[in-house]
Amino acid sequence: MTRVVRVAVEGLERGTRELSGPAAHYLMVVHRLEPGSEFVAFDPESGLEADSRVVRVERRSLFCELDAPRSALRRGALDVTLLQGVGKGDKLEEVVRTATALGVRAVCFVAAERSVARPHAERAARLKSVAIEAARQSGRGDIPRIALPEPLEQVLVAWRSDGANKLCLTPGATQPLGARLVEPAALLIGPEGGLSPRELELADAAGFERVSLGPLTLRTELAAAVALGCFAAQLSGA
Repeated sequence: MTRVVRVAVEGLERGTRELSGPAAHYLMVVHRLEPGSEFVAFDPESGLEADSRVVRVERRSLFCELDAPRSALRRGALDVTLLQGVGKGDKLEEVVRTATALGVRAVCFVAAERSVARPHAERAARLKSVAIEAARQSGRGDIPRIALPEPLEQVLVAWRSDGANKLCLTPGATQPLGARLVEPAALLIGPEGGLSPRELELADAAGFERVSLGPLTLRTELAAAVALGCFAAQLSGA
């Protein structure tokens, strides 16, 4: 089975379109598409996509013909909001990449007591770019909502009255995550070092149930991948 070439294009409309920059580079250089070649253009912000054909290739741009946009065939199907404690290094990117590919609705980063990194707003563009690339690679036609860090205590107050299935991943918890895979859900995961005793009490007060992935302690970004994978497997019936 031939894999369909997909590229992100904002503001899809039927008709002729000139593509330049990363989109043109991806089609011309990475995939070496020529006039007559077909691909799918998708707008991750609107969740639309369109069948497209290359019309003309120039040195630094590409002209294509777009069919009428339609709702993307594959959109994020997990009604899960990931509340992820901010980790250091490239952990934010890893979490966004995984959450997008697994179909999560939203990723909200939270600043916990043990969060070392405190990313600034300018990193939002980078995280969005990571989400778009993950959507392109996985075949997803939209991207999750990504919220930059807010204080955990403030986030928990906002969730206090929400009726979702609220879960807090906690090493040593007696309830297994596998028994609580009900959507819509909010999944809270701490940073390196986990959540402090005070934060766990605040999560309890906000209605978050403590759940565990088993006896082993996982890195925060790996815990997110495994936990969200459990929800995805439940959705697929695996």
